[in-house]
Amino acid sequence: MDAPTLEELTEFTLKSYVKLLKYLNQIYKIVPFCKVNNKDTPYLILRHDIDISLPEALKMAQIEKDLNIQSTYFVLLSSKFYNVLEDDNVDILKQISKLGHEIGLHYHPAQYRLYKQNPNKTLEIEIQLLEHLLGKKVFSIARHGPWDRDPFARTKKYINANHPHLRRDLFIHESDRAWTPLEGLIRLLNNPPKRVQLLTHPENWQEDKIDRNTLLERHFQALAKKNLMLKKQILECFRTDPLIINYDKMMKKNENEQLHVPEFRDKKKLRQALDNYNDLFRYYIINTRLGWSVHQLKTKFQNTFPKFISS
Repeated sequence: MDAPTLEELTEFTLKSYVKLLKYLNQIYKIVPFCKVNNKDTPYLILRHDIDISLPEALKMAQIEKDLNIQSTYFVLLSSKFYNVLEDDNVDILKQISKLGHEIGLHYHPAQYRLYKQNPNKTLEIEIQLLEHLLGKKVFSIARHGPWDRDPFARTKKYINANHPHLRRDLFIHESDRAWTPLEGLIRLLNNPPKRVQLLTHPENWQEDKIDRNTLLERHFQALAKKNLMLKKQILECFRTDPLIINYDKMMKKNENEQLHVPEFRDKKKLRQALDNYNDLFRYYIINTRLGWSVHQLKTKFQNTFPKFISS
C-alpha cells in the first residue's frame, strides 16, 4: 500500500489514520512500549496521550485492534476533561486493555509542583491507583505539559516514553493538530528510518474534515452536554428525595415562624427531640459492619416470610 499524502494526514480524518497505519505496518513491527526490545529490527512505537477524550481513545483502540496492531495509551489523572474514577471511564480503560493495548500513566510535572508534595510519591500514588482500577501492572509513563525539566527522566523503575533511546532515530507528534517536526513526518512517509516513536492524540482524529477551532468547540460542547445531564440528575434528586421533600414541607409550614431551640419543658417538644436523637443513634448503628449484617438478616427474613411479617 502506498503512503498517505501529506495533505491527507493534515486533514486528521480516521480514514487517513487507517491508511497511515496500513502503510507503516508494511515497514515496521508496530509495538507498545512494554514490548520494545533491543533486537536489530525496524520497529515503530505507537503512542497515544489521552488529554481530552476517553471515548475517542476507545474508538482508535478498536481501529488498531481490527488492524492487528498494539499501542500504548497514556492516561492523565489530572485531566480537566475527564475523571478517571468515574465508572464509565474505568470501563473504557478496561475495554482498551482487553483489546490488547498497554495502559500507561500520563504524569504532569507542572501539576505535581502545585501539590507541593514529593513528586516521586505522587507518581507512585497515581500509578498504584491506575493499577488498582485496571487490575494490571503499569509499566510505562509519559510526561504531559510544558517541555520543562522532567523529574523522572532517569527513572529505572518504569519505561519513560521520553527517554532518548526510545526516540532514537525519529520522534514525531501532532499536538494541537500540528505535526512536529513537519520534516519528520515527510521523512517517515518517504524515507522511513529504522526506529520511530509516533505520538498521536485520539481526540485529534475525526470522521469528518474540520479545523482545530471547530474541533475544540465540539469537545467543549460534549463537556457541556455531560454537565447538563449531571445537572438534570441533581434536580431530579431534589424533586424525588423523601428527605428533601419532607424538609421543604417543614420549611414551608414554618416559613412564618421563627425557628428556635426546643424548650424541653414542653413534653411534646421533648419527645420530638428524643426522636431525633433516636434517629441519629439508629443511623450510626446501621452504618457499621454489625448494623449492616443485622439489616441484611432482617431483609432476608422479611423476604422469606412476607405473610408472617404482614400479619
